[in-house]
Amino acid sequence: MKDNKQVSLIQRTLLEVAEFKKHKLNEFLIGESQWWYSKSQDIIMAMKNSDQPNILTKDWIWVMSTIDGNLVLGGKVE
Repeated sequence: MKDNKQVSLIQRTLLEVAEFKKHKLNEFLIGESQWWYSKSQDIIMAMKNSDQPNILTKDWIWVMSTIDGNLVLGGKVE
């Protein structure tokens, strides 16, 4: 697999979702979740209820939303 620095942020986030599925971390795989990225911390974080993370830094950017672990594009689950 490519180093995380060599894949796009979307790809990296999808890999993070896959890791959640692999380890059955269902809190963010059931219902709607938002996935955020902090450049300064170089981490991806999942949140519920459309909340933006308020941990360690204030440079969080929204990457994508999922419903039941599936990517949402244009309001539709893909």
